[in-house]
Amino acid sequence: MPAPELGKCANPECNAEFKRLATGRIYTLPVSNPLAWGLPRHIKQKVVWLCSKCATTSQVEFDEQHCQVLIVSRRHSQRQSA
Repeated sequence: MPAPELGKCANPECNAEFKRLATGRIYTLPVSNPLAWGLPRHIKQKVVWLCSKCATTSQVEFDEQHCQVLIVSRRHSQRQSA
């Protein structure tokens, strides 16, 4: 059984279930305070998955200040980096 973070697509508007590593995209973030991220104390990274469909238009960003996972449009993110 996959880790709870990988059970379904990180996009709250999508119901795709994680079935295998070859599909979609996995994002990880090392965390120093797992409890703030809703993780057990012994887990030292936040891991989320976007299904293939969502990964074509969106990506994951981690808001470390607020301990949140954000789903942002690839187009919006590219404008911010330019």
